[in-house]
Amino acid sequence: MRQKNGFTLIELLIVVAIIGILAAIAVPNFMNARVRAQVARTYGDLKALHLAVQSYLVDQGTLPPNSSHLTLHLKWLTTPMAYIASVGFRDIFKAKQGNTGNDQESYLYFSYLYDQENPGNSWIGQVNLPQFSTKGFCLSSWGPDRNQSAIEWVYILRRQGNPDAGNDFVYSPSNGAISGGGIGVWGGDVPGVSTTLGG
Repeated sequence: MRQKNGFTLIELLIVVAIIGILAAIAVPNFMNARVRAQVARTYGDLKALHLAVQSYLVDQGTLPPNSSHLTLHLKWLTTPMAYIASVGFRDIFKAKQGNTGNDQESYLYFSYLYDQENPGNSWIGQVNLPQFSTKGFCLSSWGPDRNQSAIEWVYILRRQGNPDAGNDFVYSPSNGAISGGGIGVWGGDVPGVSTTLGG
């Protein structure tokens, strides 16, 4: 009598179930690790841009103008004096354009310095809030939810008297890897806002 070697259907089903359970555990962890790596890269890019804008501010005594709010258009950081080699960083989270009217995958730059001669050269001038003018700025990314938040308003809301205002606009990894809000880095003189929020 010969014995048959092989697996029974029950044994195969158990193996398939175990593989399914391991995949269900591994895939979300992999996705979260990927998002964390993208957030870390975004912070690296924003910090490099932050250092360049800070250096420009120290040398020139003013902030670089930018009516488009895209870091891609901060040509004053690369020429005639190079504070940074390139401003062409790509926001990997910028996917949903919403009603912003632009399709550039650039980080965002918001100047809080009001220019009386050319109010449109800064964000604070475009929203017509000269009373909050300061030599400060915000650099931001759309964040893992891939929707543009109003993170540039955190400074204004806090200057209006609420020290916790605008927290909903800021990404917080403690709410899950893909929680709402943008990632922001502030520089210069921005009263009431810490240098880095979100991440």
